[in-house]
Amino acid sequence: MKAIFIKKNEHVRLNRSESERKFTVFCNKSISFAFVAHILLIPIFFLLGNPYVLTSDLIAVVLDLICLRLIKKDFIRMSSLIWVLEITVLSSICVFVFGWGQGHYYYLFSLIPVVFFSRWPQFLRIIISAFLFSVTLYLYYYTHMYSPITVLTPFMATFMYVFNVTANFIGLAYASYYYRQYSERLEQKLQKLANTDDLTGIRNRRCFERTAKSQLEHYRGHETQCALIYFDLDHFKRINDTYGHAAGDRALKAVSDACRQLLRKEDLFARIGGEEFAVLLVNTTHTEAAQVAERLRKCIASCSLVLEDGTQLYLSASVGLAAPQTDDDKLSQLMAHSDLALYQAKRGGRNQVVSLI
Repeated sequence: MKAIFIKKNEHVRLNRSESERKFTVFCNKSISFAFVAHILLIPIFFLLGNPYVLTSDLIAVVLDLICLRLIKKDFIRMSSLIWVLEITVLSSICVFVFGWGQGHYYYLFSLIPVVFFSRWPQFLRIIISAFLFSVTLYLYYYTHMYSPITVLTPFMATFMYVFNVTANFIGLAYASYYYRQYSERLEQKLQKLANTDDLTGIRNRRCFERTAKSQLEHYRGHETQCALIYFDLDHFKRINDTYGHAAGDRALKAVSDACRQLLRKEDLFARIGGEEFAVLLVNTTHTEAAQVAERLRKCIASCSLVLEDGTQLYLSASVGLAAPQTDDDKLSQLMAHSDLALYQAKRGGRNQVVSLI
């Protein structure tokens, strides 16, 4: 229970999880909606003439403001807990006073998503859920054993029922829409992370192989040519060993950024190993592929890094080029041929293009 009331320090607040940030936004909007609803209910409860309900609603307005203030102060767990208890108490009082038929107990059902979306400890979520369930059963029992304290006219009874149904429908619809959007964005983000190389921001090997297989299948039999380029930074291990891995990372990023500017959007560019990159050129003639390979080599050769101590590093790459020999060639065969061409480029003195087309 103590974890609910501990305010996060500045470091944790700046690095809180995406899910907690989303829950904060959700709570802020939900409590703001409840605040407006409670304001609108003040004249209605005044006309109904029951001081207990009116007083409870006024207290709820104050508590809503306190909860919104707590959210701004980053006490999101405390704020959400107070708000859930506030709605539970107010709904229960309304059921005791007006009876079961006006639908005030619907708010207890609407609180369940809030409880399970919350960032509370697991045991507290279970306890609060069981508490809401127990309160609902008790209210049902009580209202079927005892008469309402204040009997509403048929018009007011219908009005309150429609108001409560509408408020709960809007709340649940918003919660469903909000977390549906959130889950879709999170899925897209996770998919991007799974397919992207962390350092360079381009595709990783798994994404490259999956997409390349699909593209080869698509272009097979369409009488269009394609080619695969492999290139490897020369003496990369020496850079890491001499100047550190930070310098090596800068070199990889500089090369990937430069090559990305040179390639077309439809070209499949990926980092497939430590210092090894691949480019699948689709709808490209063999002559054009050889020209692209040479342009990549020159582009990398023009890249240089200035380290913190003033040392300037000049980069280069060995490039291998291959193309499918037949329509039945698989990606694994094409990659093996490109890798062989790359190996020959390294053996031939590096900083050159070897083509097996």
